[in-house]
Amino acid sequence: MAPELITAIATLAGVALGIAGTLSAARIQAKGSHAQADATYRAAQTTATTQYAATLEQQNRGAQRAAYVGLLAVTRDFVRRAEYTRSNEGDRDHLAHDLREPLVQVETAFAAVELEGPEPVLAAAREIADASFSFKQLLEHHGHVYRATNKLWARHFHSPLSEFPAIESLDRLRSINRDLSPRDRVHLLASEDMPARAGEMGEGGRRWRAEFLQARSLLQVYVEEGIITEVEREAILRHSGTWEHSVPDMLDAAQAKLDAVLVRFVQEARTHLNATVPRHD
Repeated sequence: MAPELITAIATLAGVALGIAGTLSAARIQAKGSHAQADATYRAAQTTATTQYAATLEQQNRGAQRAAYVGLLAVTRDFVRRAEYTRSNEGDRDHLAHDLREPLVQVETAFAAVELEGPEPVLAAAREIADASFSFKQLLEHHGHVYRATNKLWARHFHSPLSEFPAIESLDRLRSINRDLSPRDRVHLLASEDMPARAGEMGEGGRRWRAEFLQARSLLQVYVEEGIITEVEREAILRHSGTWEHSVPDMLDAAQAKLDAVLVRFVQEARTHLNATVPRHD
């Protein structure tokens, strides 16, 4: 083969190899660029997702805080009104239905917390709704006795307890009732003529009847003075003779429960709102 031909072939081969190397390098560079672009895209996507989640978390916490504050506000108003009904300063008849609207507000605010959650806070909120409803029902069922008894206490507001024998007699009647059998207590509660029914119940029933008639005689003085009516006298006697606890004690217990569940709700809400762990609900 002629030297000139060999040289030309060698030259062409070198050019071909150079082109191939250039193309290969270009392909490698393109792959690297694609990988870098993909990594950049994934990083941007992760950042956007994180920012969206943080924004959503902030919005959720804001909505929850608003719901919690709403329930806290109306419950405190309910508690203040409930406390007012326990005043012993005379007749409180105008308060007989005062807790209806505050209870509706509590139930409405609870619905907002029910929507927002989470479960620990919701459980505490549910206790508030239940305790508020129970207090309102207690006052609705026994409020007339409570208000009638308040009239008696108002009459002796500045007097020693020794000048209030009717209350002592009512306390003894309640104590005797506690000693009766559950069956006898149910029969008394269902009876329209309790003294007559008690007289058929043995020694315990006779003791109950004697104290009942004594308390009625002592309360008659207040009927004659116009402080209470005969209907109110009989309501006081029936309640004292058939319930283990006085209405004031029952209201005290209901008030204490309201206070306790409110404290628990505040603790649960504060714990949740101050938590740094991201939500997963």
